[in-house]
Amino acid sequence: MAAMSGVGAFVAILYFLIVAAVAVLSVWALVLLIIFLRLRIAELRSAAGQGPPGAGRLG
Repeated sequence: MAAMSGVGAFVAILYFLIVAAVAVLSVWALVLLIIFLRLRIAELRSAAGQGPPGAGRLG
């Protein structure tokens, strides 16, 4: 029975490490998504403010 509790503790620690890694990667992916969307929105806003190419020229 003592060996079984050691295996159980190992499995519990391994499970905790895997869950923690998945949680950290999920947060990191969310941060990257937010950064990407903020940059994309800024790019779209700057492109929308310029108008069509050549619209501001006189001649």
